[in-house]
Amino acid sequence: MLRDAFLPLSLEHSRTPAFRSLERPGNVRYSSARWSPETLGRLVAALQEGGQALREIPAEDLLAAWGDTVATFLRSGSLERRALDPPLARLCGLSREGLRAGLEAVLGGVRREPTAALFARARPAPADAGPVLAVLASNLPGLAVQPLLPALALRRPVLLKSPSAEPLFAPAFLSALARREPRLGAAVAAATWEGGDAELEEPVLAGVGTVLAYGGRETLDDLERRAPGKVIGYGPRISLAAVAADVDPRQAAEGLARDVALFDQRGCLSVVAVYTAGDAEALGNALAEELLDLARRWPPGPLPRPALVAVQHLRLEAEMRGLWHSSLAPREGTVVVDPKLDLRPSPGLRTVRIHPLADLSRLPGLLGSWRGRLQGAALAGEAAWGLEPRLRELGISRCAPPGELQSPDATWHNGGIDPLEVLISPWPTDRR
Repeated sequence: MLRDAFLPLSLEHSRTPAFRSLERPGNVRYSSARWSPETLGRLVAALQEGGQALREIPAEDLLAAWGDTVATFLRSGSLERRALDPPLARLCGLSREGLRAGLEAVLGGVRREPTAALFARARPAPADAGPVLAVLASNLPGLAVQPLLPALALRRPVLLKSPSAEPLFAPAFLSALARREPRLGAAVAAATWEGGDAELEEPVLAGVGTVLAYGGRETLDDLERRAPGKVIGYGPRISLAAVAADVDPRQAAEGLARDVALFDQRGCLSVVAVYTAGDAEALGNALAEELLDLARRWPPGPLPRPALVAVQHLRLEAEMRGLWHSSLAPREGTVVVDPKLDLRPSPGLRTVRIHPLADLSRLPGLLGSWRGRLQGAALAGEAAWGLEPRLRELGISRCAPPGELQSPDATWHNGGIDPLEVLISPWPTDRR
């Protein structure tokens, strides 16, 4: 049976914490650990002790184990994936096909080749740096690999705190990794508990050296208050696209549809708006066709009622304003051509606004109020790529051609933060 925890060997042998069987809606069954402040404190202490074993693993051995584990998890027919995919899809609210596409995007960026490039820059952190706590978000599956990899490259023990909504990927991945490199078993762990419990988390926050936290502003502020100077926060951000006038709408639409539909549009790199200097309705038609094709190949997961209501409201507003909009069913996606130029978040369900903007050079000025809350930009055409320096000044940390935005590799500076530097140097908390 799948478990919501992966423990260092010393805790496994001591049979603490205790496990119980849980069943979640959708017939998802797994074994769940019961945590207390004492057992979490012991977990962090065990990781600290395991740091020496981690530092003694040659880079080539660690890289080989990592590469083989990632390759295994990229194969949907592997034993690990066959056990993990059905419950993971249900917990994440994705279709099996949508989950497969999402994991390919996440894991593809940490294959052996980009991982080797990251390892080539890494030097072991000081022995007293302490374990790294990674507080994971629940919106996307598989993202545990992103904080895990740089920490291992620097030989820092890692505790992955999985969200209660999706507690299975991190322990399954660590278990597979430790089978390939048993020396890792003393220095990595995954655990799931209800976040925000000050008494429960006190020994963890006191015992780790760095907290990498993914989540909303309230969560990040609470962690910083309880672990001052340790928290590196990755808060919510949104992404967009810019398409130059000389770009073939159909060529751009194929990639843009992938950037919209992947993860059912829940990621910080999911495109929510497209600014185009070309024919906006032609782009809208092409994008709607591509979204329809993806809805057949990557069916969306269950439609949450609040999101569905919000999308229906957006469609009604477009109808009342006389705007061009697609004729897709809500589960297939929504495209609206909106002459208003202000950037607005998407309600989800693969919904995107296209904004006609004859002079793309105006775009950075239009985005000024979003400074520090932007993540990525899909850029098509020379005029769009000419905006890159000014977009990066606004905090955009990833620019890519349409279709590649949601596939960053291990060297990506998420939020402008070097994944290695942040784990070896003090980092100002106002970078969130």
